[in-house]
Amino acid sequence: MNIKRLALLIFLSYLFKTSNAQFELKIKSSNTYDSIAYLRGVIFDDKNFIPKDTLELYKGTNTVRNSKAIIGGIYFLYFPKSKKRLYLTIENNDNISLSLSNADYLNNIRTNSIKNDSFFAYQRLENSLSNIDSGYDLEIKQGKKFNLSQKAIYFEAKNKQLISARSAIMKTIKPTSALYIYFDALNALDASVPNKRKFDERLKFMQAIDIDAPKIFFTPVLRPILTEYLSYYPLQADSIVKGVDTIMRKLDCKGKAYPFIFDQLTKILKNREIQNNTNAYFYFINKYVKENKCKFLDPKQEKQFLDELNQLKQLTAQDTSVNIILKDTAGVNQNLHEYAKSYDLTLITFFDPSCEHCKVELPRMDSTIKLLEKQLVLTIGKFTICNDMGTQPAFWKSFINEYHLDYNYLHVSLGTNNEIRKAYDAYSNPLFYLIDKNGKFISKKLSVNTLKKTLINYIQSPK
Repeated sequence: MNIKRLALLIFLSYLFKTSNAQFELKIKSSNTYDSIAYLRGVIFDDKNFIPKDTLELYKGTNTVRNSKAIIGGIYFLYFPKSKKRLYLTIENNDNISLSLSNADYLNNIRTNSIKNDSFFAYQRLENSLSNIDSGYDLEIKQGKKFNLSQKAIYFEAKNKQLISARSAIMKTIKPTSALYIYFDALNALDASVPNKRKFDERLKFMQAIDIDAPKIFFTPVLRPILTEYLSYYPLQADSIVKGVDTIMRKLDCKGKAYPFIFDQLTKILKNREIQNNTNAYFYFINKYVKENKCKFLDPKQEKQFLDELNQLKQLTAQDTSVNIILKDTAGVNQNLHEYAKSYDLTLITFFDPSCEHCKVELPRMDSTIKLLEKQLVLTIGKFTICNDMGTQPAFWKSFINEYHLDYNYLHVSLGTNNEIRKAYDAYSNPLFYLIDKNGKFISKKLSVNTLKKTLINYIQSPK
C-alpha cells in the first residue's frame, strides 16, 4: 500500500470518527502534577454531576468523543491529587482542544475555543477574589451574624467585578449558549438582595430566570436560584408554599430538572426554621405527589412519600399531643400529660446522643429557654426523649451530664416504641414540639430560632 493511499485511509477513518462525534475534546498534557483527571458534566449544582471519562494525563494526549447529541452545559475537569476543578463549557458539535502543564492548570491552560478562553479568564478573576470569601467564612466562624442586606454589602465590590466580567463575555457569545445562560443567572443572583417586604423584587427576580430552560439544568446554578427566591418569603408555612407553587408552575413535569427541583423543595420545606413547616410539607407532598397527574417518581419512591403523607395527615390534624408513657433514667414510667400540668408549657424533644446536630442544638435550646422564661415570665418543662433504640443507658446518661440538661427536665427513652415514633413523625433528630399544660400543641417541629416568636404569639393570642 503506497503512502498516499495509507494517508487517505487514515484521514477518512479520522473523518468518520469525528463526523459521528457530537462533540470532541482533545487534551494535551505535559509534566502535570496529577497523573489522571476526570471529565464530568454538571447537573443542577456543584454536588451533582454526570461522570464522563477518566483521562490518563501521563499519556500526553487524551481524546473524548461523544457520539450522542448533548443539550450543552457546563463541564469540569477534576484533578483528584491536587483537588482542583477546571470548568469549561461544551455545546453540541463542539471541537475543543486544551493544553495542560505543570501544577497551575488554570494559569497555564491553552485552548482553541474562544468562549472557553474567556471562561478560563473569568475563573482566574474569581480565584483572585477568593480572599473575600475566606474573610467572610472567618467572620462567621468567629460568631459574627450577617443578615441578607449586610451580606450583600460585604460582597458588593466582588459582585460588581464579576457581573462586569460576565456581561463583557456575554456580548461575545450567543444568548442561546449554556455559558450565556449560566452567566445571566449568576448576574441575577449577585444583583439580588432578598427582602421579604419587596414583593416586586421577588417577582422581578423569578421573571429574570427561566428555571425550566434545559441548558440551565446542566449548570451549577439551579439550586442557588431556588434558595435565593424563597429567601424573599417570610419563614412561615403559608408564605413559603406560595413561593413553592410559583416555582412548580414554571416547570414541565417531564423535564430533567423536575425531580431535582422537587427533591430540593422537600428539603427546604422540612427546614425547622419555617413556622408550621409540617403543614407546608404536608401540602407539598399532597399536591405534587398524591394529586399530581404527572407521575415522575418510581413506584417505590411514590409509596414512601404516600406513607409519609398518611403519617403527616394524622400529625397535622392533631390538636392534642399523643400521650407518651416511657421509662426514665431510673427505669420509672413517666407520663407526658401529667408532667405537662406542672408547667405553663412543655417542650417535647426527640434526640439521639450520637447525633452531631443534637450536641449543638439541645444546649442552644436549653440556654434560649432559660433566657425566655425570665423575659416572658413563663415556666417551661422539658420532656426529653432518647430516640435511638441502640443507645446504651450509660452513654445516654453521659450525654445528659455533659451538656448539663438537668433544669426542669424529665429524660425518658423511646426504645423500640415505634407507635410513638410514628405519631410524632420522629424519624430525624433533633425534633422539638411545644405543648400547653393540657397537652395541646402550640407548635410542631419548631427550632431554636423560631421559639421566641412562637412564645410571643402564644402569649399575645386570646386564650
